[in-house]
Amino acid sequence: MRRYIVPDEASVEAPHLSYEDKHALNRLTAYGRSMLEGSSLRCGCFHCGSSFVASEIADWMPEEDGADTALCPYCGCDTVVYETKDYPLSTALLSKLYLDWFYTEFEEREKVATYVPTFSTYDDYLRQGIPFLMEHYESDEIVGEVDLFRVDAPGNATGFMHEDSGAWQAKDLAGDEPGGMVKIVVHRGGRDFALEDENIRVGTYFEFIDELGRRLPYELWSPDQEDCVLNLVEKYGTKLRGVILSPSGRTMRLVVKKVPAAACR
Repeated sequence: MRRYIVPDEASVEAPHLSYEDKHALNRLTAYGRSMLEGSSLRCGCFHCGSSFVASEIADWMPEEDGADTALCPYCGCDTVVYETKDYPLSTALLSKLYLDWFYTEFEEREKVATYVPTFSTYDDYLRQGIPFLMEHYESDEIVGEVDLFRVDAPGNATGFMHEDSGAWQAKDLAGDEPGGMVKIVVHRGGRDFALEDENIRVGTYFEFIDELGRRLPYELWSPDQEDCVLNLVEKYGTKLRGVILSPSGRTMRLVVKKVPAAACR
């Protein structure tokens, strides 16, 4: 889908929309031609996440009981809202509206997504427009999914928060809900980690590194899932990638690039 998404500045607050707010914004999509046509009002589409000025709108849906309704210049949907005093336009606002009005579509896209941009928090997820940006690439193959849990306590078993583990990134992410594309690193040599007053020897442990080079504060949920990931790493090597889909979930999808079929001679 063609789109033009403009990420918000970090200072932009993700809006909290009441039932009334959602319906008031939805009403802004209708009968707007007399106000919007040729104007410089800031507009956005909550179906594709694009931002634009009203003068870019070229197509209108005829209405029998009022002025024509704007169609998005990027995706063609009648889901164009414009900025008002009560509702400043932002990509976070468009993301929230998309999740409210198109959640079934969002779920279907999320089920097959093999690419999600990096995010740090739920608000960051909305500000970047990630609900619009997750993609399924035909060249990717989903080979599994595993569950994760957060580790914030010092001296946890994999050493994310241990002073000697170089895991200061995880400390910086304390309280965040990071996700996106993940590099899976397996440490097989074994290492001692402090847990309260004891030292624990861990033979194999994992680190999950995002595209910004940060170690993420997650561990695999069970030994069975650790074995699953180890087997996939042995099979695919560095081609195996993780995809943490959303800040609200703790699921990591496991993805590899498909191997092209050999050509016949």
